[in-house]
Amino acid sequence: MPLDQEEAEDSAQFPHERNMSFFDHVDELRRHVMRAFAFISVGFVLAFIYIKEIVGGVIFAPFKGNFVTYQIMCKMGKNLFGDERMCITPPVIQIQNLQLQGQFVAAFKIAFIAGLVLAFPFIVWELWKFIRPALSDKEVRKTRGTVFFVGMLFFIGVLFSYFILVPISVNFFANFSISDEVQNIVTMQNAVNYVSFLCLATGLVFELPVLMYVLARVGIVTASFLRKNRRYAVVIIFIVAAVATPSPDMLSQLILALPLYSLYEVGILIAARSEKKEEQAS
Repeated sequence: MPLDQEEAEDSAQFPHERNMSFFDHVDELRRHVMRAFAFISVGFVLAFIYIKEIVGGVIFAPFKGNFVTYQIMCKMGKNLFGDERMCITPPVIQIQNLQLQGQFVAAFKIAFIAGLVLAFPFIVWELWKFIRPALSDKEVRKTRGTVFFVGMLFFIGVLFSYFILVPISVNFFANFSISDEVQNIVTMQNAVNYVSFLCLATGLVFELPVLMYVLARVGIVTASFLRKNRRYAVVIIFIVAAVATPSPDMLSQLILALPLYSLYEVGILIAARSEKKEEQAS
């Protein structure tokens, strides 16, 4: 194909991109980043207004015996076994603040994380709008719905961590003891960091199928390659589960690793479907 004809086709596909310089791209990225930050700021303000409700009803809820997960597990145990073997009641944990400015800093951090979680779909949307002009109409049609699935997987991961991983690991740590003379007194900063880090990390890790789809679309991996290297994937998944789960017990790591492996298999199916569509189109 002649060079001028190729450039003409590129201009027809990406007219917006062809007329933009490097600094135009930087300025466009800045506008998307500012809009994303505006969404985070709105979430931050809302969370800061209701900070006491968020702290008492969300952050510290898994440390209480009446947390919804404990109640559901207890009811399941009674229905399945007729006894209370699945009833979990974590011991009472004292949560203390050891710094004068500690509660204000914690409130600021919690509000920012809450704003980040609430604004996550909008952040992905702004990123998508920045990338979209570089895609052809065919590529845009193929990636339709990506923002929805990215946001959905993120929130599923956050909820899975909050209602499953957090209470199980909290119960494990609260009941683990090296001596009866040692009393568990948890700092507020530690409790906030533990719950928020675990939920955010799990939400991001649940984006695995999207990552696999993107890698398959650009030709870096194939469905056959992913199937052939399942055993290596299992090792990597357990390493990721160990890093994302602060709890050292195998139970909580296994609880995170199983859905991650399921997502890996879903990613293989998505990659295979993408390859099949490419073959039919060619």
